[in-house]
Amino acid sequence: MGATKPGTEEAFEQFYRRYQRQVSRYLLGMLVDPALAADASQETWLRYLHYVDRPEPHFDGALLLAVARNVARTVWRRRPPETASDPGLQADPYSFETTLMISDLVRRLPYAEREVIVLHYALDLPLEDVCRQVHAPSGTVKSRLHRARLRLREAYLAGEGARLGG
Repeated sequence: MGATKPGTEEAFEQFYRRYQRQVSRYLLGMLVDPALAADASQETWLRYLHYVDRPEPHFDGALLLAVARNVARTVWRRRPPETASDPGLQADPYSFETTLMISDLVRRLPYAEREVIVLHYALDLPLEDVCRQVHAPSGTVKSRLHRARLRLREAYLAGEGARLGG
């Protein structure tokens, strides 16, 4: 960082530690590919530094998530993800297979539906916060969540071969 106020670097480090996991989870949920999500995470933090490297640094989790959304949208437009994320090895093989299937099904959702699912369920944001992040009224967000859950349920019950579109 350039010429910033004393203590800004420490404040940024604390801010980073607090929000790094949330940003990473959001981007992985949206982009699915771990390498793509890692690159997008770095891009998010680089873009966010513009708000910190000012005479009056600005630390705002909602603004950070908005930056991450913009980065995800840019990456999505350039190259829609092709692969499901690796949820890592889990003790229960059924759980591992189910996680892979759900990840694949979420990957196939249309962008707007995937976004609200990831914000609400992966990041555990309340409905009001999801509405603020996607700049949509609660009725729209509820509708997207409902449609996404229906698509996921139908595709899950139909098996892995179900195509959701997107």
